[in-house]
Amino acid sequence: MSREWWLTALGWAAVALSLAGVSLWAYDTWEVTQPVAFNHKRHVDWGISCDGCHAGAKDAAKATIPGVSVCALCHQPGQSEPKTPQTLADYIQEGREIPWRKVYQAPPHVRFSHKRHVELGRLECRSCHGDVASMERPVGRQAVPLHMERCMDCHRREKVTTDCMACHR
Repeated sequence: MSREWWLTALGWAAVALSLAGVSLWAYDTWEVTQPVAFNHKRHVDWGISCDGCHAGAKDAAKATIPGVSVCALCHQPGQSEPKTPQTLADYIQEGREIPWRKVYQAPPHVRFSHKRHVELGRLECRSCHGDVASMERPVGRQAVPLHMERCMDCHRREKVTTDCMACHR
C-alpha cells in the first residue's frame, strides 16, 4: 500500500477519534434546564415515594412526569418557595402545565416497561435513574447512561432474557 493510502487512513482515524472525543465530552456536559427548581431530596425526606408523583412508575409500562394537578395536591399558591423566573405557584395559579424537559426516553424501536422492571424484576428506581433521592436540583441529565450494552449487562447479571425480540420491535 502506498504512503498516500496510509496518510489518508491515519487522517480518517484522527477524525474518528476526534468525533468520539467530542461525543464523550458532549455527553458529560449536556444538561437540560428544567422550568422549576424541583428538589427530589426534600420530597423523599417528606416520605413521598417515586410513584407518589410519577404515576405508573411501579405498575404500568410508562411512568408519567407529574402534571401541575399532581403538584397542586400538596402545594398551594402563596407558600414560600425559591424565586425562579416561573415558580410552581405561578403554574398552579394559571392552571398551566409545567413544560418539563424529558431526560429519559427509550428509542422508538425499544419496548420498555416500568412494571416489568420495577414490580416484576424488583429493580429499584436508582438502578437506572441514579440516586435521585439525594438530588436537590431538578433532573437535567441522565445520571446513569442508558444504552443497549448497559441493559444487556443487567439482563445477563439478573439472568433474564437476552432475546432481541423481548425488547425490540
